[in-house]
Amino acid sequence: MTLEDIITEKKKIADSLPILSEHDSPSVKSYTALKENDLLPLLRSTRSGCPGMQRNITTHNGSPCRLFGGGTVKFLSVSEAISQRFMKAEDLFNDSYDKLSAINQGYFNDGFYLGVPDKYQSDKMINILHTGDRDFNVRNLYSIGNNSSAKILENFVVTGNSSVSQGTVIRVGENSSLDYFLLEDEENTELSYLERTIIMERYSTLKIHHLSLPGNKSISRFRIVQIGEHAESGYYGAALGKKQEHLDLEVFTDHRAVHGKNDTAFKGILGGKSSLIFRGFIRIEEKALNVESFLMANLLLLTKEAVGNALPVLEIFNGEVKAKHGESVSNISEEQILYLMSRGLDLKTAKRAVIEGFISPIIYPLPEDISRKYLQIVEEVIGND
Repeated sequence: MTLEDIITEKKKIADSLPILSEHDSPSVKSYTALKENDLLPLLRSTRSGCPGMQRNITTHNGSPCRLFGGGTVKFLSVSEAISQRFMKAEDLFNDSYDKLSAINQGYFNDGFYLGVPDKYQSDKMINILHTGDRDFNVRNLYSIGNNSSAKILENFVVTGNSSVSQGTVIRVGENSSLDYFLLEDEENTELSYLERTIIMERYSTLKIHHLSLPGNKSISRFRIVQIGEHAESGYYGAALGKKQEHLDLEVFTDHRAVHGKNDTAFKGILGGKSSLIFRGFIRIEEKALNVESFLMANLLLLTKEAVGNALPVLEIFNGEVKAKHGESVSNISEEQILYLMSRGLDLKTAKRAVIEGFISPIIYPLPEDISRKYLQIVEEVIGND
């Protein structure tokens, strides 16, 4: 099928789905209130082009601004990548599992292809900067070739009261590794929908480092699909709410092959009147024997008005696995604060020490410039409360 044919079919699915629907499984239940007016900007968004020369791999309102062609790593528009046979049109899509996912796939108007070739080996970070100042709805494909090792850093910065949707399919080839860093700064968005579907081949490895500053309504989805044996994945995420932000985050690991491994760890810090729902979902199919999969989520509430909920879901269809989960939602410990103050720290410094200790397992493995920036934001959260 051509790209246009697939989009036509995806639009039919998007138009037929209700905005909110009830499901038996809590993993797909809607926890974020949506109205038709929230979705209209995503249905009507258009291409915008790029403002001036860009220094790095950059997109603006979803449009690829700096196109790299002819080099080792390919950065092309979707139409160029299809015409040059770097990708097939169907590679850009996955199953539509809710209204926002279907709208992203049926009504996207721009996007790009990032191709890392076979046997690519480099410690150099591939930096992608996403900027935006108005509504946009786009879809991308990243392809990591076989026997390759790559690092990708995405920085997502949106200004203005925008509604944005960005879906990306990431394919990790056989015997390849991907370190993937995603920084979301969407404090000024009205509605943000971010979807990442990562498909892992045999003997591939994946580490996701995800930091989120949510907006008014932020919905983020990570779907890790292990289709090859001996695939190993890890998701390590953190989110900060300062005022009245809302984040609906789902991390879904789908084990479809034998000897897979997974580790999911999330930390959320909520101040002001912010709110967060975290859903960790592990699915192990009947044929996926000898899988090890673990899930841990911890939310720290700094105020009485902050709201947090951590929801684990495990669906296991065979008995030869190791799987466990743990979740906690707690207030900042007064005993810890008093102990630190008894050792000479003032209240603000004691608070900062407790919060940094809470989030350090997620922050400190990051590159120093990224961890330093995020700890500065922690200071802002403490200052607001």
